Amino acid sequence: MRIGIIGVGTVGGGVVEIIEKKREEFHAKFGVLLEIAGVVARTDEELAPFKAKGYAGFTDVNKILEDENIQVICELAGGYDLPFKWITKALENGKHIVTANKALLAKHGNEIFPLAEQKKCHILFEAAVGGGIPIIRSLQEGLVGSQVESLSCIINGTCNYILTRMAAEGLSFDEVLKDAQKLGFAEQNPTFDIDGIDAAHKTAILASLCSGRFVDFEKIHITGIREIAAQDMQFVQELGGVVRLLGLYNRVGDLVDARVHPCIVPSDHLLAGVRYVLNAVYLQCDNLGPTLQTGAGAGKLPTASAVIADLVSIARSIETGHREPIPMGWFQTANSASLVPIGDTSTRYYFRFVARDDFGVLAKITGILGENKISIESVLQKNTKNKDKVNIVVVTERALESSVSSALEKIDALSEITEKSKMIRFLE
Repeated sequence: MRIGIIGVGTVGGGVVEIIEKKREEFHAKFGVLLEIAGVVARTDEELAPFKAKGYAGFTDVNKILEDENIQVICELAGGYDLPFKWITKALENGKHIVTANKALLAKHGNEIFPLAEQKKCHILFEAAVGGGIPIIRSLQEGLVGSQVESLSCIINGTCNYILTRMAAEGLSFDEVLKDAQKLGFAEQNPTFDIDGIDAAHKTAILASLCSGRFVDFEKIHITGIREIAAQDMQFVQELGGVVRLLGLYNRVGDLVDARVHPCIVPSDHLLAGVRYVLNAVYLQCDNLGPTLQTGAGAGKLPTASAVIADLVSIARSIETGHREPIPMGWFQTANSASLVPIGDTSTRYYFRFVARDDFGVLAKITGILGENKISIESVLQKNTKNKDKVNIVVVTERALESSVSSALEKIDALSEITEKSKMIRFLE
């Protein structure tokens, strides 16, 4: 099978490396030969190491998109608009696609997948979600005997690294972020990760696969981790939990509940032990029960290994001539899922209020919560570094999100409250 690779950065280089090492093994085990027919990069400088090995290298992507002898385009460049044009043209030319580009699929999958089905082309994207974790193949094939009722996933290594270290070392968000940037675990502009956008792209894809309907990532609720404070991590630990940024999916009748936000995970939950840069996907299925898949969610070789698995799968399909592409034509705007508004969701909540140490403050806070039909499970009062202020930590019973929003707005308006209140949802 002749392959054209667009993008020879970290992951692209890993794909080439694995093919070079395992070419004969793939031939012996699966009866397929993977041949790199050409690589595309932005500059001749980037292409130089590959040309030195004898590979055909181009800065013009059309050289491989229009090559009739190339059967598969492996898109590893990233981004939105240009990859969309490349993949569309490749599909129009009857080429199969392997990509790690979750942002592209989340934004343009409603156009790409129907075209692939029309052209009877495979489009595989295992590396787009969870790096080397084979979650896409599990949802498409391995779990066909069960209905996924709910999904909770840690799918951004940067956020998981930051939250893990904050809890373990009592450090502030800013301190750990700077360290993560120095170590290469966070980009110099980390917005995409810490604001939950990357996790939202992946969650939208997973929710679409679970529900069989197109979930638009731009319509799901997203909250990142910028507002998580070291004090909150400490108090949550005292409550017997840890904080994780989760992508969530729940089937609610004919509706889809899909969102991304920090959650308090009980310390005995399987997701609580997923630390630092590891990723994990926790599923609740009707016939199977709970399952957890975990592993490296990023990195050169883990992500490249997922790309290779897709390439071998397509090669075997081409060789036998029998395996049709998995139908994904349902992934289109006309088949969009109706999402549960965030205000209609409910869970238990953690609140932290910083207030002047005056008489009657707690009564005012609990009074407002009661007015909004929010029952209290427990209250902790903790000193601050300022002897004139106190931290009031409240854990609620299950409550409606819209009621919580209304109550917090009123509490923040109290003259005794000196900082904007903190809120973290529990994983229920």
